[in-house]
Amino acid sequence: MITHFPFLQTVTERDRRWPRLIAMAAAMPLAVVVLTVAFIIVLGTMTDGRIFEGVQGAPLERSADYVLQLGAGLGAMALAVMLVARYVFARPIGTWLTAAPHFRWSLMFWGAGATAVGLSVLMALDAVLIHNTEYQFPILDPTASLGLKFAYVGAVLIGLLVAATAEEAVFRGYVLQQTAAFTRNTWILIGVNAVVFALAHLEFDPAALVARALAGAVFAWAALRLGGLEFAIGAHVATNLMIALLQAPMLPEDPPAAGGLEDMVNEVLLAFYMVCLVEQTRKMPRLMGAISSPASTGLPSSDGP
Repeated sequence: MITHFPFLQTVTERDRRWPRLIAMAAAMPLAVVVLTVAFIIVLGTMTDGRIFEGVQGAPLERSADYVLQLGAGLGAMALAVMLVARYVFARPIGTWLTAAPHFRWSLMFWGAGATAVGLSVLMALDAVLIHNTEYQFPILDPTASLGLKFAYVGAVLIGLLVAATAEEAVFRGYVLQQTAAFTRNTWILIGVNAVVFALAHLEFDPAALVARALAGAVFAWAALRLGGLEFAIGAHVATNLMIALLQAPMLPEDPPAAGGLEDMVNEVLLAFYMVCLVEQTRKMPRLMGAISSPASTGLPSSDGP
């Protein structure tokens, strides 16, 4: 299926010229290293090196530091990719984020809220009907002080927002549009993005691969159908935030995922819910903004790529 999407309208023949692709491949690793080192120096200076120390305290404290470090690292890498792409392909960074005139914050918040509602229902059903357990909310940990709980919530909000934005900008922004420079077939675009996103996490347990591939496919579908990354960023943040607030603190020593058949069923149900949500969102002009007309949201076309 070949379609035209507003999010791909800035992708031109220039984006598949080999000299530019070679320049991107050569400059990107160097930019990532430089910016990552710069972020490490800045964060280390601002915190007197405490943020990089191995904290041996409460799980919430260790998780807060870990999520902030994760956000800073992914943010630095994404910024490096975007800056290099900006100069190599000579177009504004915003073109990899949205096809709308401005970033649609309301769409991002809608994506976060609607995803959180659906995911909370699935998590509750999973706990009660399948695993017969009760959630032990990390933020209700009786051994943690009120100040630590507030600090934990703030840290995961900031860290996960930066991390999700970084991943969406790289995978659903740069990678998706770079793939579109060579094909406009919708299923190839989504399939490539899903596989790359899953493999990039370097966790090869089948359940983890399926979960991330489904997430990558849904977020790619959202970017194409809604004309930007806003919804996907919100949904991505909400997904990780629900885990951090309702299941367990994120820690570097967490074991690899090893889910069973019921976990894969949950992932499929969540993906189905997200696709339905995206299609419903397309019918909301206030959220879609300037690209809300049917003619600009990726209807099938007989034209070539």
